[in-house]
Amino acid sequence: MMLPQDEARFKYCPLLKTSDDKFRMCQGDQCMMWRFKDPEKKGEGDEGYCGLAGKPMGA
Repeated sequence: MMLPQDEARFKYCPLLKTSDDKFRMCQGDQCMMWRFKDPEKKGEGDEGYCGLAGKPMGA
């Protein structure tokens, strides 16, 4: 799912958990898996996706 970074930060990450097994939120470009749709545009409002599941369809 393509999302702007500022919107993705409100989605849960399946890899990040607290010590009591609660999920944490997406870290956007602070995560190694985050990929921008256009590598030239890397701002908060620029679209990207979590590379963990591969490239989204239609991207």
